[in-house]
Amino acid sequence: MTFQTISVKTDGPVALITMNRPAAMNAVCGAMLSETADAFNALEKDDTVRVVVLTGEKTYFAAGTDVLELAGDNADAAFDAYARFLKTALTFKKPVIAAVAGYAFGAGFELALLADIVIAGNNARFGFPEITLGVLPQLGGAALLAARIGKAKAAEMIMTGRHLSAEEAFAAQIVSRVVDTSLLTEEAVQTAFRVAQMPSFAVQAAKKAVSVIAETAENQAICDQTAARLSFLTPEAKEALAALSEKRAPDFSKTRV
Repeated sequence: MTFQTISVKTDGPVALITMNRPAAMNAVCGAMLSETADAFNALEKDDTVRVVVLTGEKTYFAAGTDVLELAGDNADAAFDAYARFLKTALTFKKPVIAAVAGYAFGAGFELALLADIVIAGNNARFGFPEITLGVLPQLGGAALLAARIGKAKAAEMIMTGRHLSAEEAFAAQIVSRVVDTSLLTEEAVQTAFRVAQMPSFAVQAAKKAVSVIAETAENQAICDQTAARLSFLTPEAKEALAALSEKRAPDFSKTRV
């Protein structure tokens, strides 16, 4: 398959999906999610592939969400792509390892939360800046984050837009380990090969077993997409997105009654 926003390479039992929107620092868009869902579906059917590694660049994993797309003329198609990807990711049977360097913001952070194992470079940063635009994470990130780190910490991150460093993310149990950024891809691929050497039935059973406690969060994540979509219709969001498009500071006073 030929892709425009990602690349897919396989090395025996390991597939490497690399996000590829350099002009936008890999900001997640509908096309990227649609192509990633297509890649997941193809890899699901490929019996030679047993583990998937998802990565970006050394200075950015995915630096945010393409929010202007979600407020534009093709918003319906983009929202549909988000919904399709989330369902695909939540039902994907093979292990996914996210190798995160640099910025993992917005939907980029959500992609990491959807992975089974997250290995971070020491320059990684995680966060949800959506609150500053009056909108919500679009891939169920609120529920997924709360399942990882608890309600209080998740609420602080989402309601303030605060970012976490790689070490803070490790302490919060968002990532499994932190490595030197220059070694990140190598470490992630080595981990993938180690997993791939294990009996496939046991690996997939283990993935399901460790996900049991997150099933409620995953169901909530799908429900949250409706609220996230509606958040784009609020006066605050419309003003913030207009300001972003016009490259000015938002004036929320005009949205208050």
